[in-house]
Amino acid sequence: MAVRISKPAFNIRDKLTEIGANIATSQMPSGTIINTAYSEFNTEVTITTAGQRKYSTVWTPHINARESGSDFLVMAHIQGYVYSSTNGVNMGIQRVVDDAWITISNEVKNADADNDDQWMGLYHGDSGDDWSFNINRFAMDTYRTYKAGQKILYDIGCGFWADSGSPAVKVNYGGYSAQSVAFIMEIKQ
Repeated sequence: MAVRISKPAFNIRDKLTEIGANIATSQMPSGTIINTAYSEFNTEVTITTAGQRKYSTVWTPHINARESGSDFLVMAHIQGYVYSSTNGVNMGIQRVVDDAWITISNEVKNADADNDDQWMGLYHGDSGDDWSFNINRFAMDTYRTYKAGQKILYDIGCGFWADSGSPAVKVNYGGYSAQSVAFIMEIKQ
């Protein structure tokens, strides 16, 4: 005796949709990472800015916002070399849209910020002349006025403190396989 078995057509996409495998970002919970961007930079940048506590832009990575009102976690890594008696070197992350530092309070790009040592990073008070360095910085940008599709830029800046001599910082010091990187995550709010 023959038994006849029939089964309905099966569509894997329909089944995934039924169980919620294709969730729109608007339906995701707050705190979900909904977008990422990665940037590498390996060109040597020499910073000889005269004065104290000044930052110069090394490079400007970006991300295109997927949704309006998100937060952005920016992580950056720079490496380089300081020479001729700099007394401290650091990096900062700045929003391009309003020139606001998101890791350092009351700092102004390419302008002295006296009596504010929050920029101090490596080698402050060190009597040595020349040093190599690696600096990592994480910053949460909670500006939240970005719109979906907007290109959001961040300046990755480096600066040093010195009150004499001819100091300088070289990010991605030439002659070595140096590379600075940035990673940006968009977080739904």
